[in-house]
Amino acid sequence: MKSKILILLCAAVGMLACTDSASVRDAKGAYRYKTTGKVTLEENYATATKADTLVANLENESGTLEVVSLHNGDSLLLTIDQLNGDVNVTRGAITAGRLHFQPYHRTLDVPTAVKYFDTISIGGAILSYDTVIVRERNEYETYDITVKGYADVYDNNLVFMLDYNGRSQTSERTLRGTGIKSLAKKN
Repeated sequence: MKSKILILLCAAVGMLACTDSASVRDAKGAYRYKTTGKVTLEENYATATKADTLVANLENESGTLEVVSLHNGDSLLLTIDQLNGDVNVTRGAITAGRLHFQPYHRTLDVPTAVKYFDTISIGGAILSYDTVIVRERNEYETYDITVKGYADVYDNNLVFMLDYNGRSQTSERTLRGTGIKSLAKKN
């Protein structure tokens, strides 16, 4: 009889130690996400005081998000796995229906449209002229960025509002993006 009471007492203590808050229980799980938005790229010139700015649309990014309870109050572990990309990990917590997470670092490929001008001479012996052909294509530049923000928790959805700040790996450009949205839907 004493052994049964001891087993029940240990089970009760174990359950209390591993109990998550209701908000954590509702939020944890596997999600799929999609992120979209715009960023501002700023070219810094060392020899001049002017800076050129360019607004670039981010390509839609998708992947999976895993939210796991750390059984430490309302602490969570977020694992963000980009489709064909990096895996990033950060910690967070839910307070008042909002998931706050620690800033994390990642890389981001940003497409920018580049115009090329070609001059073609057309004509013969009597009449000739030059024609300019404009070609445009996307080129990608990789940035090291810091991601900050929060997510509102709605039933089976997390709606993230993100801020990106970073620097190019190959040039003197800086990147800023505010209000970048990401929607994560529970599987």
